[in-house]
Amino acid sequence: MQYNGALTREQFMFQEMRIAARLIQEGLSEAEIIDRVKDQNLFQYPTEREAASKCRACLKRLACIQNMPVIMDALVDGAYLEAKQAALIAMMCQNRLMAEFMVQVIGHKYRTLDLTVTAKDFHVFFQDLAAQDETVASWTDSTIAKIKSVLRTCLREAEFISGEQLLPVYLSSDFVQALKSAGHRDFLCAFNVLDE
Repeated sequence: MQYNGALTREQFMFQEMRIAARLIQEGLSEAEIIDRVKDQNLFQYPTEREAASKCRACLKRLACIQNMPVIMDALVDGAYLEAKQAALIAMMCQNRLMAEFMVQVIGHKYRTLDLTVTAKDFHVFFQDLAAQDETVASWTDSTIAKIKSVLRTCLREAEFISGEQLLPVYLSSDFVQALKSAGHRDFLCAFNVLDE
C-alpha cells in the first residue's frame, strides 16, 4: 500500500463513520448509502458533492473492518470511547500513514512510558519517512504540515492526547482478539497493549 496525502482532506470523521456504518448494517449498497447521505444531508455538509466525497472515504475505511464484526458493531452501537477506537482502527487499516504513525510513534511512546507527544515526534516521523520513501519525500512542506495537523486532531478526537499529554487507553479483549484474528497484531502497541 502506497503512502498518500488523503488525510489532508478526510480527517477523523467519527460521526460520519458511525452514520455510514449504521447504513451498511441496514443492508444498503454503497450507492444507496451515498444517495441517502446526500438526499437527507445526514453529514450536515454545505454541499452534496462534499458529502458524497466524505461518504466514499468513510465507506473505504469501513470496508477494511467488515471482516471484524466486533469492531464494526462497536462503531455502530458501542460506548463512545470504544466507538472512537473502532473508527481509529478503520482509519489505520485503510491508511498506511496513519497505521505507521500510530504503531511507530504512539506505540513506542506507550512502550517506553514517554507519555508526551510533541512537535518533534511528528517532525522525526516525517523526516524518517521521507528518507525511506520517494512519494513522501516529494510532498511539500505545506502538505506535511497539514497532515501533521490532521494526525494531531485525530489523536485528540480519538481521546489519545490532551495537549501534548498521551492519555491512558484501554482496549477490550474482544478488540484485541479481533485485531489478532484479522492479522493486525502490530496495531496492538498503538493501543497500549503488550502482546506476548
